Amino acid sequence: MRKLFGTDGIRGVANGYPITIDVCEQLAKAVVAKFCNADNKKHLVIIGKDTRISGDIFEHALAASFASLGVDVQLLGVIPTPAVSVLVSKLKAHMGIVISASHNPFYDNGIKLFNKFGLKLKDEEEAELEELMAEQAPLKTPTHEKVGTIRANDNAVDLYINEIKKSFHFKNTKLKIVVDSSNGALSKIAPKVFSDFGFDVVPLYDKPNGTNINDNCGVTHPNTLSAAVVTHHADMGIAFDGDGDRVILADETGHIVDGNQILAILSQTEGCREIVSTIMANYGLEKYLQSRGIKLIKTAVGDRYISEYMQNNSDARFGGEPSGHIIIKSHSLTGDGLFSGLKIIEMLIQSEKKCSEFCNVFELCPTVSNNVRVKDKGIITDANVQRVIKECEQELAGIGKLIVRPSGTEPLIRITAEGENETKSQEIVKRITAAISGAE
Repeated sequence: MRKLFGTDGIRGVANGYPITIDVCEQLAKAVVAKFCNADNKKHLVIIGKDTRISGDIFEHALAASFASLGVDVQLLGVIPTPAVSVLVSKLKAHMGIVISASHNPFYDNGIKLFNKFGLKLKDEEEAELEELMAEQAPLKTPTHEKVGTIRANDNAVDLYINEIKKSFHFKNTKLKIVVDSSNGALSKIAPKVFSDFGFDVVPLYDKPNGTNINDNCGVTHPNTLSAAVVTHHADMGIAFDGDGDRVILADETGHIVDGNQILAILSQTEGCREIVSTIMANYGLEKYLQSRGIKLIKTAVGDRYISEYMQNNSDARFGGEPSGHIIIKSHSLTGDGLFSGLKIIEMLIQSEKKCSEFCNVFELCPTVSNNVRVKDKGIITDANVQRVIKECEQELAGIGKLIVRPSGTEPLIRITAEGENETKSQEIVKRITAAISGAE
């Protein structure tokens, strides 16, 4: 069982356990022991970060820890998570690290790891790192010329931008697009890329100050994007999260296009046989794909589980989560908000339709959710709780779906019901909430 690593790396309040200087040092030792200790060659780790005020602390702590163990370090500066995934192999690094808490508020931070192929680590690899961290076994520290170096890579952002640009060729476009960078890692990148492609750009939230990342903006605040599109009479809008691996859209009416709808759009690509999402995929998406003879593969919550499935299945070209993590295999096996957004815009232009006509693929089923705070997440195994859950699952069979799961990062049990009958879903969520509360 993993205790430090959650659904997407290690995450918590910055400078509070487990996001501390000590943990950075322990993690560096564990990474070197597992990934960088197989031969006598110098190894390279690259480190990127988003715009949080605490990013510098952990960037320097990790860099110093790795260098003290004989590993060379390149600091990529403020850069989106998917860029680090792409650049690991390009820079011939043995590990890529991103210091970010993604869509969380500024006072949180996190550490995400990518292996030498640019892929997120598997559960068992993270568990092994935790074991090594707990052991705190001393490693031999090198001296003389074997000490690691720390260098800034000033070309990293341009390398990533070039990777994006070479995949798209927009000509004579007149689209006016609101671009919400969430005061995050894409703040200097996204508006420039869209402008360079010839779009009429209305930049929003592209002035990070260390504490305004994700603050009433980005993918977690879609109403902000929606209102801006209408106010500026734009053809559409696009929003990212703090580290740039998520994306959502808004059509010209301000209607939000989430990850479910984006996956439905991608499913119309010629030859698409299956779409990979998580158990949180909307029931409406499931019915839509079913009607078109396309298989919906469901994984555990977390885009890395989608990525793991896609690595080993040739039919899996597109995957993603409702939250906006979208994976397009031809580009990368990591969610890339900028690339995915541009891909949908490319398809929109080719369709010669308004954004509202093009993106309105199916009707989302109403979702009813509740988070129940608990002392022990193991309460979900209580006999009466399980009985109520099974009864509710049977009632929704064929007309909807039910998910009851413990949170990966908080003392919560998350309940979600979806179906064609919203009243029924509300009643089911209330019953399960009562059962959990009664078992405490």
